[in-house]
Amino acid sequence: MKVKVRVVGKDPEVIELSGYERKVSELLRELGLLSEEYIVMRDGKVLTEDDEVVDGDEVVLVPVVSGG
Repeated sequence: MKVKVRVVGKDPEVIELSGYERKVSELLRELGLLSEEYIVMRDGKVLTEDDEVVDGDEVVLVPVVSGG
């Protein structure tokens, strides 16, 4: 399974995952990222941690910025 992952502010990379579809939460965990730190989008729509990422998907990870 191949999924293209782009983190806003970094170069795109293609990540090859073995096996089956994964939930967004599993994808982030495999990448060593915390779900609280990124908004995950596919085709301009925000995905939840329970949404699945499938072969051929292109997802964008947008870092969450907070402050006062």
